[in-house]
Amino acid sequence: MKTSTRLLLSTSLFLALVVGCSQKKTAPSTVSGTVKYKGQVVKGGNVSFYPKEGVPTHAPIRLDGSYLASQIPAGEMTVTVETESVKNKMDPSAYGGKDRGKGMMGPTPEGRGTGPKPEYVQIPAKYSDHKKTPLKTTLTTGKQTYDIDLTD
Repeated sequence: MKTSTRLLLSTSLFLALVVGCSQKKTAPSTVSGTVKYKGQVVKGGNVSFYPKEGVPTHAPIRLDGSYLASQIPAGEMTVTVETESVKNKMDPSAYGGKDRGKGMMGPTPEGRGTGPKPEYVQIPAKYSDHKKTPLKTTLTTGKQTYDIDLTD
């Protein structure tokens, strides 16, 4: 192979490597906050963060209305809140009706599952649709707070 061809190939390879490695990668964000609907704490469901490109990040809403999402790329986000998953968990027919808990392992032990449980709160459907939600935020690198107060 001629020296000029080798030089051209090695230069091209070097430039491809430099360009590939120099693409900006955003450091991760961590966001936490509380979710309220009409001023009342939402005690179950999920908050999701949708970047312009890439996959969404989901975080469960705890019984105190708080959520925590981490390892999200910094940037503009569309935010959704859904509570229907709580309704589905509360419906015994979704788990075999009155025989719930009597599967292959036998009945649910006494005292199990008697602690605080998520409470279903019906919120407007627009908040759970990432194409219709009015919720938007811009996340920066590091920790931040984003409280969500839903209305009709």
